[in-house]
Amino acid sequence: MPLYKEDNFLIVQPGSKYTLFTFGLKDSLSPPQFKIPTIVYKEQDTNQYLATASDTSTEIRPIRHGKIADLDAFNALIQIILSSVIQQHPILTINQIPLLLIAPSLTWSRKQLEHITKFVFENLEITAFNVLDLSLGATFSFANTVNSVVVNIADDNIQIVPVIGFQSVKFAGEYIPGKGGVTLNEEMNAKFPNFTPQQIEDLKSSGIFEFLLEGEESIGEINPDADMDVEDANEFDVAKVLTDENGDKKEDADETQVKSNKELEKNYFIDTATQEKVWIGKERFTTDSGLISIVGDGIYKTLLKINDLDKRQDCYDNIILVGSSAQVPGLKQKIYAYLLHEYLVKEPATTNGAANSQNNINSTIAKYQQTDDAQEGDSQSAMSQVPYRIRFAKVPDYFPEWKKPKEKGGSWHDCFFLGGEIYAKQIFSGGSHHHNKELFVGSDMYEERGPQSIWDVSI
Repeated sequence: MPLYKEDNFLIVQPGSKYTLFTFGLKDSLSPPQFKIPTIVYKEQDTNQYLATASDTSTEIRPIRHGKIADLDAFNALIQIILSSVIQQHPILTINQIPLLLIAPSLTWSRKQLEHITKFVFENLEITAFNVLDLSLGATFSFANTVNSVVVNIADDNIQIVPVIGFQSVKFAGEYIPGKGGVTLNEEMNAKFPNFTPQQIEDLKSSGIFEFLLEGEESIGEINPDADMDVEDANEFDVAKVLTDENGDKKEDADETQVKSNKELEKNYFIDTATQEKVWIGKERFTTDSGLISIVGDGIYKTLLKINDLDKRQDCYDNIILVGSSAQVPGLKQKIYAYLLHEYLVKEPATTNGAANSQNNINSTIAKYQQTDDAQEGDSQSAMSQVPYRIRFAKVPDYFPEWKKPKEKGGSWHDCFFLGGEIYAKQIFSGGSHHHNKELFVGSDMYEERGPQSIWDVSI
C-alpha cells in the first residue's frame, strides 16, 4: 500500500525570478502547473511575510543569482505555497502532503538546506520531505541516460554540472553568476532601445526572437531603427497575412499552411502589460550573442575536469540544456555549432588544399548536426582525444504533455521538473525503505537524527 497518494505530491522548484510548482501528479506526467514570481512581502510592523503587497510591506526576493539571499523569506515562500494548496483542498491535512524540493546543483549551502529541513518539519509540520539536485532531475527525465552534462541557463546565473553514474560531480561544476537570460536582455535592450523591459522579456519568450544558423544571415537583414507597430490582439487574424501560391490572400488558412517565423517579413509578440500585439520586422532575428561562447566555453572547462576520458565523452554525447533561455529558437543550435567549431577533435586536414577551413567546419556540422542519426561506429575511427563527437541528449518519444506547445518546442527546458516527478513517484509511492536505505526524511527519522537527516536521503 502506498505511503502517500500521488494526488497529494507537492513538488517545488524555486528559481531567482520564478518558482515552479505542482500539486498532485496525473497518470500522464505534465509540466509544472504553476509559475509564480519568487517574491514575498514583509510587513514592516509585524515582520510577517505575505503573498501580496500592502502599503506597509517591503518586497523581498529570496533568491539572487541562484543563491538563497534571505533564508527566512525563502522559508516563507514555501509556507505560502503550502498554505495556498491547503486553501484549495480544505479536506486535506498537512501530514498527507509529501514535499520534494528541486535545488540548484551548486549554490545552496549545506547549512541552508539543514535550516530548510528544520523549518519544514518543525514549522510546517510536513511528515515526508526530500531534496533533489536539479542536474540529476534533468538527467532522470532522459530515460536511460546515465552520464550527462546539464547546463542550466537561468535568468541571472548559469550552472554547468556533469552527472556520472547518476551522481552530480559538483567539484567539476561551473557557476557563472550574472549571466544567462539577463545576457540576452542586455543585448536586446541595445538593439531595441524603445522597448520596455517587459516588452523585451515578452519578445525573448515569444518564439519569434530567433537565432539564425550558418548560411541564414540573409534572412535577417534588419533595420534596428524601424518603428514597431502596435495592434489590439483581439482585432487581428493572422490568417489575413497568409497567401496561397498565386499570391491571393487566404481568409481561412489551415493550420498546416501557416508560415514559419523565418518565412514572414513581419511577426508579432504579445505585450503582456497591455495585451496588445507588437509587430516587428527582420530585426527580430539575430546571429550572435555573448551567451553562446559563455555556455560553450563553460561546458569545455567543466568536462576538462573529468579525468576518465570515456566518461568525459559520454557527457559530450549527452548535453542537456535547461532553463528559461534554453527555449529561445536557434540558441541550442548556435551553441552546438560553437562547440563543434571550437572543441571538436577533427580528423587531420588533407594536403591537397582543395577544401578551405570554412568548408571543413560546414562539413563537420553537417556530419554531426543530426545527432539522432549518428552511429556508435563513428567512434571506432576516432582519435583518443575528447571530444571526438558532440551530441545533445535525445528527447524521449513518450511524455506527450512535455511536447506541448509544439510551436515553441515543448517544455523540455523545464525537464528537471519531469525528473522530479519521476523521482517523487519512486520515493513517496512505495515503501519507506529500498535496499535498507530510506528514500525520504520522515517524522521518525527527523526526531531521531534532526536536520542533518537530509544528507541520509538526498542525492
